Amino acid sequence: MRRLLIYWSVTIAIAVFIAVMITRVAVWNAFRHQYGQDEGHLVFSVREAREILRQNYFYYEEDEQALTEAALKGIAAATGDRYAEYYTADEYEELQKQNRRTFVGIGILTQYSEEKGAVEILEVYENTPASEAGLLPGDIITEINGVAYDGQMLNDFLNSIRAEDGAENTLVIRRGQETLSFRIIAREVHTPSVSYRMLTDTIGYIHVQTFHGTCVEETENALEILRAKGMTSLVLDLRDNLGGSLYDAIDITDLFLPKDSVVTTLRTRNGEETVYKTEKGSIDIKTALLVNGMSASASELVAGAMKDHDAAYLIGTKTYGKGIVQSFYQIGETKGWMKITTEAYYTPNGVCVQDNGIQPDLFIELPDEAKQYSIDNIPTELDTQLKAAIDYLEGN
Repeated sequence: MRRLLIYWSVTIAIAVFIAVMITRVAVWNAFRHQYGQDEGHLVFSVREAREILRQNYFYYEEDEQALTEAALKGIAAATGDRYAEYYTADEYEELQKQNRRTFVGIGILTQYSEEKGAVEILEVYENTPASEAGLLPGDIITEINGVAYDGQMLNDFLNSIRAEDGAENTLVIRRGQETLSFRIIAREVHTPSVSYRMLTDTIGYIHVQTFHGTCVEETENALEILRAKGMTSLVLDLRDNLGGSLYDAIDITDLFLPKDSVVTTLRTRNGEETVYKTEKGSIDIKTALLVNGMSASASELVAGAMKDHDAAYLIGTKTYGKGIVQSFYQIGETKGWMKITTEAYYTPNGVCVQDNGIQPDLFIELPDEAKQYSIDNIPTELDTQLKAAIDYLEGN
């Protein structure tokens, strides 16, 4: 009887093993049939790794979403493309908020002033808690929520601001000889993408900081206001503009080129082409375009189109050299988004700026003293690129 039991036990074990192997082969064949050889390896390997974790990992917690999203982040990283990335649903929503130029805060732009040895408010955005409380550009922040500024890193000091919706903040400000205290409640605020002003009686200035948010409408509004003030020539500043939306860049270029002008051509890896042309027509104004090594992607698209069509005279340094386009695809199971490079773009003259950049018509660098400032706040006497643009527009 004992031999019989051993015999049946071994027989059952062999049968189970064979059944498992048959099932494994069947599953593999199903994957291979559904996804193809390479894809089958990928899906099967990920499932196998998950099972190993489930059965053996000491710290394992049942969180399929986290495992899946970690695998997707790994897939994006494995492309070797520094622009490819997987965003969870929450990360994607945060990215969209940033692109819309909205965030929860108080609504100020600051910098450390070496001259004053202090943290200075450069700009107070309109319709924000800071503007409503009465903060002004030029105010010196000496204390945030009981934390005094004593030379620590700027970001460490600014992190003392409570940036949750409804959070109360107390800022101590030095204004001239006065010391003032302000109570400010944080909330969602919108920061503009475009700043503008008149440089002389006839020369206007527009700085497009990013091709996101309401940048097209803001640029149109700036042009209208400056023309009403007597602008007959323009400095368009794309320095430190890292890019943004392809379509916003095309729409802004549409403001400066004649109707039916080619703005850019997009090409896929299969050689398929999409040509984008202007639809409205230009304002026909003499323009100097400022660029530098941080003018990238959408900025280079605009600069390349305006240079090729002789619609602007480029001044500054060579641009960054990003001539490729990324697209987002939602992953249904996780509701996250995969960003991958899908196309390369070409200027109207058929040049791809990827890894090459665009050479300005007039190469001129900023002095070292100017590089500590943001573009909007470089002292006039230090901004050699802006001065060169004014000289060009005045015919000097």
